[in-house]
Amino acid sequence: MREFPASAEEWSRSVNRLNRWEEQHLLVDDPRPERLAEHRKRVERLMFLGQLCALVAAHPALGDSDTARMVTATQEVLRNKLKMFHEVMEPGRAEAILKEAFPEPRPGAAR
Repeated sequence: MREFPASAEEWSRSVNRLNRWEEQHLLVDDPRPERLAEHRKRVERLMFLGQLCALVAAHPALGDSDTARMVTATQEVLRNKLKMFHEVMEPGRAEAILKEAFPEPRPGAAR
């Protein structure tokens, strides 16, 4: 099990490869439904492997705290990917987020 931290790190780095795949296939004007289905399957598979990594990382004799933190952070990234690409946002929510992030300048305010 001495190899576990390196294996968990390799699993975590696979998110970088997924990011590149997303750029090519999903961050386009109209992503194809089969690509979205493939993405969901990839993310869910990575999440399952992450659960296994978390189980090992939490074991006192097998894991370590740095690896456990890395696994937890990667799992959060994967959960966010499912939300971003596969959950429908309520109508008007995107507009509200943009207005909050980029408020209209007040009349007479310096730019």
